[in-house]
Amino acid sequence: MNPAVLELNDVAVGYVRGEPVLRNVTISIRRGEAVALVGRNGTGKSTLLRTMRGFLRPLEGQVMLKGHPLSSMGPQTLASTVGFLSPAIPQVHITVDEVIELSSLGRLKSMEQLEASDHPDVFSEVSGFGVRFLDEMSSGQQRKIMLLALVAQWTDVLLMDEPELHLDLPSLRELHGLISWATAKGKSVVLSTHNLETIRVLPDRLYVVGDKTVREAPRTEETVQALLEGNEHAPRA
Repeated sequence: MNPAVLELNDVAVGYVRGEPVLRNVTISIRRGEAVALVGRNGTGKSTLLRTMRGFLRPLEGQVMLKGHPLSSMGPQTLASTVGFLSPAIPQVHITVDEVIELSSLGRLKSMEQLEASDHPDVFSEVSGFGVRFLDEMSSGQQRKIMLLALVAQWTDVLLMDEPELHLDLPSLRELHGLISWATAKGKSVVLSTHNLETIRVLPDRLYVVGDKTVREAPRTEETVQALLEGNEHAPRA
């Protein structure tokens, strides 16, 4: 039996004093699986991921992490258990080595130490970038650094909000390798995506976000075609 690592039980997500963006969300994320959230812009994928991380409290229902309410966990416990990749790149004048040290909560002191540790063999373009400043790189290079920083956190759950942003096709395939490596290590990955190749080859399960709800859909070509047509009523799993 593969127990759930992250569970949402009849959750409504949104912002305080506002109407819920999504209602009646029930999702169970198991150890070592990749789950994709798909749907149009503005349907609530980012809001859902932020609720999973604890940045937003659910308006209704409960989020459970490893059998415990997410709301009962302190910031350090959350940071060491759930990693989060934002679509935005932090425009701060710090070195890559400092990014790795901060992301790993001091476990690793540099990019060199990350490369010497158990990590996926991807994004070799930024190997040796430790002393370079993050805000002086291209957007694609910055994205690769932040993905490696997410790995450096070594958390049980990796949440990725549109991780393909700024990546070219070869780098996209390296991203897929990174996610496959993480799930093989027993990490659970939840990502929002618009990328059809990602939808076709990567997730174990697929959820369509739209019409103020979330529902599971089969990872089939029929689903892909429905998404291409902007149809939120893709086939049900």
